[in-house]
Amino acid sequence: MEADEMMDMPEPEFRRAVVTRLDKQDEAIANNTKVTEKVAEDTAFIRSAWTEGITAVRFFCRFAAAWRFLMKQVLVPMGLPALGLYGFWYYVEFHRFPAWLSDCFKFLMAVL
Repeated sequence: MEADEMMDMPEPEFRRAVVTRLDKQDEAIANNTKVTEKVAEDTAFIRSAWTEGITAVRFFCRFAAAWRFLMKQVLVPMGLPALGLYGFWYYVEFHRFPAWLSDCFKFLMAVL
């Protein structure tokens, strides 16, 4: 029933029409609430799965950050000079570079 029709009604019919309309709205809201609760229950599983996924992602991000730290702050400033000094000492003592060191050097030259 349209609003114009309702305004032309006598008072008791108007009240009944308003009550009927509000009852229908209450039923529609109750149905929407049920649907929303069902959707929330269905998505609860997905959210719990993502919680575990986020934990795994955080772990691997921290692992990658630790790896970058080791490469930039430990290996490059300390490891490479130590390997260079070892190679120099080995060359002085045995008059040739270690095979693994020359292979690594060749590999780096090929890659870079």
